[in-house]
Amino acid sequence: MASSQGTSVRSRQVSAELRRLREEAGLTGAEVAETLGMSASKLSRIETGNRGLHLDDVAALLALYRVPELRRDEILALVTKSGDQGWWHSPGSGLPDLWKELIDFESRAIRIQNYELALVPGLLQTAEYAGAVISGINPAITEAELDTLVASRMARQALLRRRSLKYLAVVDETALHRVIGDGGVMRRQLRQLGTAAEHPNVTVRVVPLGAGANAGLRGPFVLMDFAGEPSLVHIENQGIGLFLEEPEDLADYRLALGGILDDALAPADSVELIFSVADRI
Repeated sequence: MASSQGTSVRSRQVSAELRRLREEAGLTGAEVAETLGMSASKLSRIETGNRGLHLDDVAALLALYRVPELRRDEILALVTKSGDQGWWHSPGSGLPDLWKELIDFESRAIRIQNYELALVPGLLQTAEYAGAVISGINPAITEAELDTLVASRMARQALLRRRSLKYLAVVDETALHRVIGDGGVMRRQLRQLGTAAEHPNVTVRVVPLGAGANAGLRGPFVLMDFAGEPSLVHIENQGIGLFLEEPEDLADYRLALGGILDDALAPADSVELIFSVADRI
């Protein structure tokens, strides 16, 4: 597995565009490296987003590829802004670095597919459910820290209003029966989960208990796809998070998701089950 921690979203966008422009120009990486006097490994790191982007390097590549002035200026502006930070990076935000990196990528994704084994997905949680989850996982957290983390989770959910984003939430039925908070908190959470499926860009699927063993038992994960940028998988366990972008990793997780979906209920049946469980709590 290969991780890509803290990679700037804008840098990834520029890297993917530079690779596309080189291929469009009919040049190999070796030819470009030789012409510009840089190593082939350096060019590879630039095109994969595995090194910081410098204006002079990018400008030289754009000139070699004979990119029109307007487009060149747009790309260079992205390089300049690659260090710009969103609201989640603001001083005093109090957010863990892991959350900041995830929110960075979520803000650029055009499709997010989230499988959860034990919890309702974060982007569909109510504030009171999120608070109960966070405080339950970390009993030592202060009230101020808890308020900050819950507020940030609620702010993240604004991205679901982007119609250009397609969001798939796949939840094991186990998560529906695990009462977090109290009965009222859980009931309201399940009703919100079911209602979320009414949004045209949101799909909710439930893997029933009767499905037995499947790849989902290995744990939760998030698949993120971007416009013109490499896809990512995010996995998290006990506060340790990884962003995976190697083709073999992506293929493995897409295969796992496909198998999980084979066992999942259809969207309408999933929503019916969610409301049925809510009514019984």
